[in-house]
Amino acid sequence: MEMKATDLSAKLLATENLSVIRARTRTASFDIKSRILTLPMWKDMTPEIEDMLVGHEVGHALYTDGTYIEPLKLYPKLHSYMNVLEDVRIEKLIKRKYPGLRKRMNEGYKQLNDRDFFGTKQIQDFDELLLIDKINLYFKAGFQCGVTFTPDEKTFVNRAERTETIDEIIALANDIYAYSKQVAEERKQQQQFEDAEDSDDEEDEDPFDGDFDINADDDFDEQNDDNDDDLKPSKKNKQSTLQNDDKSELGDDLESKTERAFQNKLEDLADDSTEYRYWKFDTDYYKDPVIGYKQILNETKSPEKWSVDSPEMIDYRTRNMSEEQRTAFHAAEDSDFVQFKTESIRTVNYLVKEFEMKKSAQLHKRAMVSKIGSLDMKKVYAYKLQDDLFKRVTSLPQGKNHGMVLLVDWSGSMNDVLKDTMKQVINLAMFCNRVQIPYRVFAFTTDYNGHVAETNAEREAYNAWRSERREPNNLIDCADRFHLLEFFNSKMTTSEFNSMSRRILDYRFFWNDGYNTGGTPLNEALVYCYKTLGTFIKNNNIEKTTFITLTDGEGGSLNTYSSGRFDDTRTEIVDGVYKRIKIKNFIKDEVTQKTYEIGRLSGNQTEMILRMIKDRYNVTMVGFHICQNRGRDLRGVAQSNLPDYRGDFYALVETWKKEFRAHGFASVKNTGRDELFLIPQSSTKIQEGEMDVKADANAKAIAKNFGKFLNVKKTSRVLLNRFVGLVA
Repeated sequence: MEMKATDLSAKLLATENLSVIRARTRTASFDIKSRILTLPMWKDMTPEIEDMLVGHEVGHALYTDGTYIEPLKLYPKLHSYMNVLEDVRIEKLIKRKYPGLRKRMNEGYKQLNDRDFFGTKQIQDFDELLLIDKINLYFKAGFQCGVTFTPDEKTFVNRAERTETIDEIIALANDIYAYSKQVAEERKQQQQFEDAEDSDDEEDEDPFDGDFDINADDDFDEQNDDNDDDLKPSKKNKQSTLQNDDKSELGDDLESKTERAFQNKLEDLADDSTEYRYWKFDTDYYKDPVIGYKQILNETKSPEKWSVDSPEMIDYRTRNMSEEQRTAFHAAEDSDFVQFKTESIRTVNYLVKEFEMKKSAQLHKRAMVSKIGSLDMKKVYAYKLQDDLFKRVTSLPQGKNHGMVLLVDWSGSMNDVLKDTMKQVINLAMFCNRVQIPYRVFAFTTDYNGHVAETNAEREAYNAWRSERREPNNLIDCADRFHLLEFFNSKMTTSEFNSMSRRILDYRFFWNDGYNTGGTPLNEALVYCYKTLGTFIKNNNIEKTTFITLTDGEGGSLNTYSSGRFDDTRTEIVDGVYKRIKIKNFIKDEVTQKTYEIGRLSGNQTEMILRMIKDRYNVTMVGFHICQNRGRDLRGVAQSNLPDYRGDFYALVETWKKEFRAHGFASVKNTGRDELFLIPQSSTKIQEGEMDVKADANAKAIAKNFGKFLNVKKTSRVLLNRFVGLVA
């Protein structure tokens, strides 16, 4: 779950990077020491009410400190008094700091008062309320609620308006409590006096006054005499009852009723049927998962080395060939690579030209024209016709420093398209080298054997590391069982670049120990980039970063060390009855302080991590999904990239097929990226060729043919062309 607007508002209002979390709690609270603002998940809440509550809690975050806690311990009777007066103080201060909150908070309190949150609906006369309740209503519900004050009470109201410090709150709370106790005693005495007078009047009254039969028989008189005591009020019993009532109602029961009613009503709005759990990615790696390009070059063989060192290895492509045919086959492979390099140079030149043009256009848009203090002598002659006679200067801003990171899927399902995909990656790397863009290319895999502990001591250390993480904690298992093969880097020499390109395009590269394709640890790779991308940006002084993923499917799901898959429910016993509690799992970004909900499905997790990367580093996020142009495969693409899609998958697939036919690719939104491009496998193949011009063709035919030729060159490299538009 991404941070709610109210959570972000709380962070902005607090003018600090405090933590805002949602929890299974009945009330909002702020931890003064840890600077954590805890908010419930409210139900039936309007935007005005929620903004009011958040503004109130932020007021505590800004202006309530530790000195407020001790008096509450020393004077427990003043608890509700201090709460009411502190609310008045902090709300006054936050409205002073943010005047725009005043109307919003007033409207929020008005709505709550209309819903009888202060428990005053049955009140007939507000003068019956304690002074602290009248103050609470006056400052929250407003004077429209009907509260009035006596001259003595107005003195306390004015003091409440002027409070600025905790010490003033404590003193005022004591004074109001003492005043309220005195008023309660006076009311008690007055009530006792009135009750006593009523009792005396009843004793003096003639019980036979009124209409009765003077000829009534003697039995009536005897019966009346026997029951005379029952007919007369008992002064003793009456007085006893008053004393008991006074003791229960007036004694020490001076707590603010409106404050208690407000808190109880607010608790009823909290949804406590859901438990909120907060997790962290485990980025304490047992070993660095990155295998550097130098190490790859040392551990792998070039095509020439394979031919010399291992001629006996069974090659399914050449096993039925003669020696002469096998030699010709490898020579053709070498020739294809040379041709690819030659064709790539033409493509890269075109892309460099487009990139520089787009950069120049962006700079021109940001250019500023300003006047200088010198007269333009060429305009002086027209001084009677125009006022603008000064020279102008145009300021061009410096271009942004660009950077790029690519993640390539090195899984078994990519085998059929991996060579063509890597050709696209090489073209991108060549382009970055030409325009001097810092870049890194990683291939994520599960099959590199570097994670295997070779000695008993290493195995014991590794098992201890895993066991430590299985202890009850809030860590997500993503620091193991994957590696990132760094195939290309902007720091490579030309010789290293060419050697790496030649190796990964040769089918025998997979014969190298540990470099075969395996599983798809996409989410683990994204978490690593989430942690380290900032270092790459800082070290290269990058202002605009493009993050690209190239994959043909979703990765595996991330789980927790403690409980495996993320739980979505649990059961607890409440009052002897089993109650099912819903569980929501979240991850909090420690830098942006945004909160994201993490689900059990891999696709949801991928989308969440991509958004976290984008939010933290403000990068351009692009995805390329290589796929087969078949209905079954495309439905799988939709399910893996749009796990929350509730529309018609068949209709969506048909739309994509139309886009394939029209443009050679399809664009998908709302996947955690700025844009995800679906590329049919056939579109990944590079098609160059030569333009065929007939000798008798006229100028119009030549121009049309030339246009088609350029269009083929552009659309045949979908990845590269889209890259230029997004990066520049």
